[in-house]
Amino acid sequence: MGNPPLPQDEPLGAELLVGSAAFWERCRADILAARRRVLIQAMTFEGDAAGLSVAEAIGHSQATDRRVLVDDYTRQVINDTFLALSRKPAIHAEARATAAMFDRLLRQGAGVRVTNPIGRNPLRYALRNHKKLLVIDDVAWLGGINFSDHNFAWHDMMVRVEHRGLADWLAGEFGRDWRGEGGSALAEIGGATLLSMDGADNPAGFAPLIAAFAEARQSLEVVSAYPTFPFVEAMGRAAQAGAKVTLYTPRPNNKPIIRDYLLGVAESAGIEIRLTPMMTHAKAALIDGEALVVGSSNFDFVSYRANAEYVAVLRDAALIEEFREHVLFPLQAGSTAPLASDRSALRSWAARLGLKAADRAIARLSHGPRIAEWKP
Repeated sequence: MGNPPLPQDEPLGAELLVGSAAFWERCRADILAARRRVLIQAMTFEGDAAGLSVAEAIGHSQATDRRVLVDDYTRQVINDTFLALSRKPAIHAEARATAAMFDRLLRQGAGVRVTNPIGRNPLRYALRNHKKLLVIDDVAWLGGINFSDHNFAWHDMMVRVEHRGLADWLAGEFGRDWRGEGGSALAEIGGATLLSMDGADNPAGFAPLIAAFAEARQSLEVVSAYPTFPFVEAMGRAAQAGAKVTLYTPRPNNKPIIRDYLLGVAESAGIEIRLTPMMTHAKAALIDGEALVVGSSNFDFVSYRANAEYVAVLRDAALIEEFREHVLFPLQAGSTAPLASDRSALRSWAARLGLKAADRAIARLSHGPRIAEWKP
């Protein structure tokens, strides 16, 4: 006989894990202890040391339902390098190792499917399923960590939530992605607001979050490598209304066009930019010290227009204190204001034009098939 269902308003058992080592040690134990389900979704899942360790845990799990959703990005890009444009033997060797890893999972009885297959239309590369999710029995993990060595090397974070109702809802959303179904959803569970967006109607789905950014009255503290409009514009509205708005973003950004864009718009918008010395891939926002936003969204135009994403707004005081202690305070201590050498009016102008052109192009795209079988 199963355990009685938890009520939807049962308090969340939430904890923050910062860094891939802390996350994976805790998560691996969850996977190996699972008996009912191990559902894993990522945009990047590569056959290197990090990815292989995750695949090994899935392969050894005794859970009845073991399934992996990986975005087609992983079949096109390895170590941030397009396979079609690379002649490096190591890149193609890792691509073969990645295929072998998923083939092995299939032989071990796990399900593997590919989200948003690009097929013969290269323009569909812009339409990614960007979700990161693990549902392991009654535990759910949300955040920004992908399964590859270069992602594991970045500063990042995941939130672990132990709550049956929340895990069941996210498992249902995983199931819709598994079946290739479109549609977005919103739920209020255990004091958390959960958003699941399919990439097709994201402007409507993101509207409450953008409004929450703009309506911050005391403070808005954002961590993201890639924030752009319309989220940065909402941050600016909060600053103009009197809130202290601070954005932590990396100086060594793997997409420097975003840093150039931010340094061109932040000062006039009243946003304080703090540049971190390391690449941070964390995605979070703390609104008025009361609501912590986590998930897969980078708060950028690609999330807004095209990507499938998960976002959670959590109002757990203990979790927020963990976020302050383990994320915000270290970033405050280690980051610096932009230097004169960081700024270039020409680069900022070119970045704004380039990003706006990309936004217009992505807005015209339409989603095709959302799921494909992984074929050995």
